[in-house]
Amino acid sequence: MARSGRYPYEEKRKISALVRSLSALVEKDPEQEVTGFALPVFDAVVEAVRAALPNDPVVEAVRGVISPEQIELGEPIRAADALLVAEQLDAAIGPYPIVVG
Repeated sequence: MARSGRYPYEEKRKISALVRSLSALVEKDPEQEVTGFALPVFDAVVEAVRAALPNDPVVEAVRGVISPEQIELGEPIRAADALLVAEQLDAAIGPYPIVVG
């Protein structure tokens, strides 16, 4: 659950879309890289999840994997690595809550 006590619907939509996009890239070419304007978008999604789940150990571990400097310098990230990170962030958020009624 997010720090506010609410389910992070917006962050879930963003990370789910990122997982779908990265999955398609990796399926076509496992060595594909995330580059250019996609890097700041990737970083923005990761930051949104970090803000929603600041005390989650998996989310916190992402800080050491992909640095702001790497994003600023435009250093490419392997899509497979980015997908692994995105899937773990998605898992940290968890499934959409069941709505009854």
